[in-house]
Formats: sequence, C-alpha cells, structure tokens
Amino acid sequence: MSVILSHMILGLDDIAGGHEILAFLIWLGFTALFYLVGYVAALNVVDDITQNSWLKVPAMWGLSIVTAGLMSILDYNPLILFFVMCVANHLRLKNLTAPDNENLDRLPINKPLYYIASYGYIFLVLGITHYIDFRNNLQGL
Repeated sequence: MSVILSHMILGLDDIAGGHEILAFLIWLGFTALFYLVGYVAALNVVDDITQNSWLKVPAMWGLSIVTAGLMSILDYNPLILFFVMCVANHLRLKNLTAPDNENLDRLPINKPLYYIASYGYIFLVLGITHYIDFRNNLQGL
C-alpha cells in the first residue's frame, strides 16, 4: 500500500505550469506584503507621527530607501505595485482632504506637503529599486 501511495504524490514537475504557478503565488504574496507594510503601514505611521510638519518629506523619502532595499534584496519588481500604490494614494489623499473627513479634531492638512511626501515616496521606491537592480545586473555581466 505504501509503495502505491508514494508514486501517487504529485510534485511541481508533474503539474503543467507548476513552477510558474508557484512563482506567481510568491509574487502575489510579496505584492500583498509590500502593499500592507511598505505603503499602508509606512505612510499611515509617518502621517500620524509628523502630522503637518515638513519633517514628513525627509522621513518618507528616507523610508523609501529602506523599502526599495528590501524589495531589491527579495528580487521583487514593483512596477504593478507602483500603479496600485498611486491609485490607493490618490484615494487616500482624496479622503484626507475631504471636507466631511471624520478627523475633524486635528488641524486641516497641508495638501502640498502630503502630496509631495507621499507621491515622492512612491516614485522614489520605484526609482531606487530599479536603480539597485540595474547596478546589480551590470555587475553580473
């Protein structure tokens, strides 16, 4: 009975496209991880700490180096995530600047500050990740 069962277990090589499916699922997991940690958590924490201070810009832009470094270490290409983050950031800033925002107890936000800091973070993450990957590919030649 055990001889028959050991031959019936399928591996990734036995499934048509098994390696590609697994690679896609890993990429999807990284996308979810980087969206939750590198966008949702990072921007909300920096927003809560800095509020309307101009320290928000260097804080977010400095954080982009850490996020891009982690993406490069894990060999993640953030192009699709870049577009998802741009759309999510547009909706986030639209909600923050809405007159019926539920956070009325704090000062009104400085729109240019929030736009510069958050979109700068997103563009720097993409740019730095591609720069690091480009440099690593040149060294491999």
